[in-house]
Amino acid sequence: MTDKPVSVYFTAENRTFWLHGLFWGLVTLGLAFALRMLEWPCWQNPEYRLGSEWLLATHDAYHWVAGAEGFGHAVGHPMAVMLRGMADLLGTYPAAVAFWFPALLSCFVAVIVYAWVWALGSMEAGVAAGLLTSLAPGFLARTLLGYYDTDLVTLFFPLLMTLAPACWAMRYMLLPQLILKKLIVGSGLAAARRLWGSSLAEQDLRLGNPLRWQWVVLLLGVSGVISWWTQEWHSVFPYLTRYNVCLLAFMSLVMAPRGRRNLLLLGSLAYALPTLGGPLFFGFSALLMTAGWTRARQMYRLRQWLCRPWVLILLWLGVGSLFLSGELLQTITHQLSLYMKKAEVSGGSGALALIYPPAGQALTEVQDLGLLAVLAYFHPWHEAAALGLLGFVWVIFRRPGALFLLPLAALGLLSTKMGGRMVMFGAPIVAVGLTLPLYWMLQRLLRKLRPNVTGILTSALLLALLVAPFVNIIPAMSQGPMINRRHAEMLSRAQTVVPKDATLWLWWDWGYAAHHFAHRLTIADGARNAGAPLYLSAAVLGTDNPRFARQLIRYTSQFAKGRDPFDEEVASEVFAGLDAQQAQDLMDKLRSPETALVEGEGRQFVTVSFEMLRLGFWISNFGNWDFVTRQGEGAALSILPQAVAYNLDKGEVLLDDSATPIRPASISVFEETGVTRRDYIQQWFDSHPRATAAQRQEFLSGRRNVHFFFNRITDEKLAMDANLYNSLMVRLLVGNPQDPAISPYFKLVYDNVFCRIYEVL
Repeated sequence: MTDKPVSVYFTAENRTFWLHGLFWGLVTLGLAFALRMLEWPCWQNPEYRLGSEWLLATHDAYHWVAGAEGFGHAVGHPMAVMLRGMADLLGTYPAAVAFWFPALLSCFVAVIVYAWVWALGSMEAGVAAGLLTSLAPGFLARTLLGYYDTDLVTLFFPLLMTLAPACWAMRYMLLPQLILKKLIVGSGLAAARRLWGSSLAEQDLRLGNPLRWQWVVLLLGVSGVISWWTQEWHSVFPYLTRYNVCLLAFMSLVMAPRGRRNLLLLGSLAYALPTLGGPLFFGFSALLMTAGWTRARQMYRLRQWLCRPWVLILLWLGVGSLFLSGELLQTITHQLSLYMKKAEVSGGSGALALIYPPAGQALTEVQDLGLLAVLAYFHPWHEAAALGLLGFVWVIFRRPGALFLLPLAALGLLSTKMGGRMVMFGAPIVAVGLTLPLYWMLQRLLRKLRPNVTGILTSALLLALLVAPFVNIIPAMSQGPMINRRHAEMLSRAQTVVPKDATLWLWWDWGYAAHHFAHRLTIADGARNAGAPLYLSAAVLGTDNPRFARQLIRYTSQFAKGRDPFDEEVASEVFAGLDAQQAQDLMDKLRSPETALVEGEGRQFVTVSFEMLRLGFWISNFGNWDFVTRQGEGAALSILPQAVAYNLDKGEVLLDDSATPIRPASISVFEETGVTRRDYIQQWFDSHPRATAAQRQEFLSGRRNVHFFFNRITDEKLAMDANLYNSLMVRLLVGNPQDPAISPYFKLVYDNVFCRIYEVL
């Protein structure tokens, strides 16, 4: 090998070269998969399975699984179609494929990064780059076992669809340092003649033909169709594809050798038109293929005609019309507002505008990160991550094709403002920036070594220094399933206790899981986690007034009118045309005991679980939202990490970091056989009905207004205040279903100790 970008089309003369590339690609794939399997021992826990089915590691995975099963809004989406197809091919069910597939596809991301480094200069050094990308915490955390989500393709497709255009640009365009030389040579008309006036035939003999059929059909055209197709997979792809088209046009204008600007602008269309217009425009690549056939005089004339400035201007104006088609600007604005975590505005204006509680602050994946935290997601060593970013600047200077990776670098660094899920984009940038500069430096220091030996040495050094010491982070980052076995069991049983035309009211985190396990509609889910669906579900679960919860559910259901009762539009109709004061008045009216019971439409069910309690602060915060003051007040909740000892008889809890026991208001212990609940304040008042005010005050002064929840199965330990303890989700979970405050409005239909289902009466 030489320190030059490789040719990417296959010929008999370089067969050995390509076989070497295949070998090192398989090495990268095998090592990446072996590293991924270090997580497997962490899943050897019976609580991580429901029967023979592995529970999945992310909420969104169940969205695609349900879609593959023909239920929910994901039906027909490529992620669901791919899952269904693989399940049918393997003779298994979609959830099984969703568990294993992330480990495989993430390894192909390592392979595509390997191919990038190969194209940029070193085949063997690409092995280290692929593994560094696969092991980067920001990418690893979102592609572990059971993590079947769009994150798998969000990084893979941008790398795949730009590899061919980058190789083509590096083969036929000038390096950045040569551009600087051009800028200082002459000016005016003389400079224009140097850039545009040279003979095409003469330049072809010197630099080769950029319109070879292998390029314009097999690589640029196919890459363009893939780029167009990716826009169905994720909302970020329409922006990336348009950047790629603009970049290729810009490079053809600025980095073209003298006399070849028109030719490169023509060749760029082989990628631009299919990218923006789809397979319909793939035929243009075939036209360029004939124009690039220099042995035929007629084709050469066609080529000259297509290279005329006015023809190119018309063609690129067509590209511009495709570029701006659709509601692109509106979509960009909407997506940015979501990632910038702005509160959603529904109706009214100014001080009376109806603003829902902003959900972004509660979503881990969109929370802002500090710069050091971002670097840690690129590589566990901040210094290595920073060095990789600096090295990438050097790569851009020497390899213009690396400009196609700039959006990934920008998205990775914008995690400081757009949320943590963006950090994965920085992984290949740092990997390339660490690998190629080290390879180039070793080439200069070890001139006697062959380039392939230098590449092997580069990978060996990086694997020893930056990969091997951190292989233990893979099992350490494994978090297990996003839903526990008993919660999944409850949702599965909903198929028998909840009618098909009924709706489940639950917190949106488990909406997708309900689609898969229960095959029932839900009030909210991963796609409806803001605005009216968020507020409505939080108001029901977080209120201390069971009657109000029943009223709000029934009031919402009456907007169904024969449609899916809780799609996003119907939920928004609850507040349609209302300003902030009117919305608050509506909530106050439903909360009033003087308001008659609302009839509503259809049958509604509420599900509660121990898992839901961990999110009690956010649920109560959103549920207590005041539309007028635009504020919410969350109840106090602590998830205790330390060991705890408790005495139910004495009503004492001792934390391992404290010598003084706490005397709480109540203790609830969840075990396989049931819930042991001791309400010490209520018990004392029941046993001392004639206690004086002084005696009552003396007793209360010795008790702290805190309530403990202990899960003996999962070893979870929670402490909450009275506001959360009195919320509907806690009362429905641990309270007596026959309580006169609950039984007129909710009827228990399923109970497995850790989860319950109630029908709304």
